[in-house]
Amino acid sequence: MRAPALAHAAPRNNLLAIAAVIGAGFFLICSDACLRIASAELPLGQVVAGRSIVGCALLGFAAWTQSALRWHPAILTPAMGLRVLGEVGAALLFIAAILRMPFANAAAILQFIPLVTTVVAAWLFAERVGWQRWLAGAVGLVGVLLVLQPGTSGFTWWSLLAVAAMLCMSLRDLATTRIDRSVPTLLVGTASAAGVAVGGFALLPLAPWPWPSGHAALLVVASGVFVAGGFYCMVQAMRLGEISAVAPFRYGTMLWALLIGILLWGETPNLLAVFGILVVVAAGLAMLAHERRLMRARLGAARKSS
Repeated sequence: MRAPALAHAAPRNNLLAIAAVIGAGFFLICSDACLRIASAELPLGQVVAGRSIVGCALLGFAAWTQSALRWHPAILTPAMGLRVLGEVGAALLFIAAILRMPFANAAAILQFIPLVTTVVAAWLFAERVGWQRWLAGAVGLVGVLLVLQPGTSGFTWWSLLAVAAMLCMSLRDLATTRIDRSVPTLLVGTASAAGVAVGGFALLPLAPWPWPSGHAALLVVASGVFVAGGFYCMVQAMRLGEISAVAPFRYGTMLWALLIGILLWGETPNLLAVFGILVVVAAGLAMLAHERRLMRARLGAARKSS
């Protein structure tokens, strides 16, 4: 999608991309919900490994159909290793978190990822960050604290698992930016899913794996299908539309998390948590709007100089 497109095609592409990113959020939330239900019968490592095996098979097949399932030297680079490590930590920690805290609250904490990656990128990669980004990060942090509610009856130490998962996802995203762009996206997804499966198997000594019932097995398989579908939709969204148009709709994941939490478990966040969720989303949207203005300014300057 880097090639110039016809002017009348852009709106159509952006609409499809927005639909894809909303669908990706729905699939990923459904995947986590399936594992939460299956975890009532199966241990954490087993459900995570099972989902990852299914996801790896589906993504691997998709990569094979596009001739992307091939050896690439970048697979053994530190960037790929850090991405897989972040993916493993995120999967295990987030599923452990949603077993012990409200579903929507855990999902809300993950919305802080774009702000964290911005701040860390400025520190590690010496990227220039203006005061607007720092302000958005500070406001977003306040929102996360409102969701966590430390020092109140609404606080649970298990919520720190969601914070740790968020940090792992931030590591994953930062590492992804350092992976050679010649590596096919589906190959990266397949390798990451394989790594998460290994991480799930690593927990085998901590708890025996029982033979799953048909219901639990179906939930784990469905979770793997959902996670592969979410990955595919997200890739399609990035290819079909402009990032500035698509990115704000990633926060639609919160709506799905709220709805599923209410419908399946009757979990309604308290008013303080709802306000915190709104603060995090607002901070993220404000940062995206600022980035969009900067992008337009750069494009305008480039046109004038050419």
